[in-house]
Amino acid sequence: MKRHEGHRLEPLEPLTEKCFPDASVFDPMSVGYVEVTNGQDRILLRQVRKSIYEPLSFELVAGRLIDQGVTVGIQDNPIKKEMKYHFEWSAEPLQDDKIDLFIELYREVVKEIKPEEIELSGFSFDDANVSFGLPEPRVVELLMLKCVVYFRSNELLDIRKFIDSHIKGCDVMALVMRRQIILDRPAA
Repeated sequence: MKRHEGHRLEPLEPLTEKCFPDASVFDPMSVGYVEVTNGQDRILLRQVRKSIYEPLSFELVAGRLIDQGVTVGIQDNPIKKEMKYHFEWSAEPLQDDKIDLFIELYREVVKEIKPEEIELSGFSFDDANVSFGLPEPRVVELLMLKCVVYFRSNELLDIRKFIDSHIKGCDVMALVMRRQIILDRPAA
């Protein structure tokens, strides 16, 4: 506090949540940003730390945080990996091309979902901008209807069992909701 002696201090109120555009919220070396106000001006603060042994420091920077909304997606690679594991015990395991087709069909169905229609089911431990949501029963039914055209009846039963056993919480069939926040800084 000695280095700030004589500086004018004023209370600041946050206008946004803290944002970590390039790293995890859990990384102690992550650079974070938050917009604050003193009641008159909108100010962007950057939180930095030069080493793990030093306290956080905050500095004023030019720019703004721009919230571009939420995108909805699926967990492509985790679904593929889990489907391979899940179906390896089956008399007729799903081949890679069928698994890829299922993932593509799921992606098509999810494109039509609005983020505000999704029930939140969990948060990412790696990325503060990611949360997970439960697909509504109508989404699962629509996915199954799309699958009917491409899969045999025994495959459809197995796929439905897979969906039902991997849809809760943050499991692989949960939807990924990513908050898109960009740091808009003036050109130098």
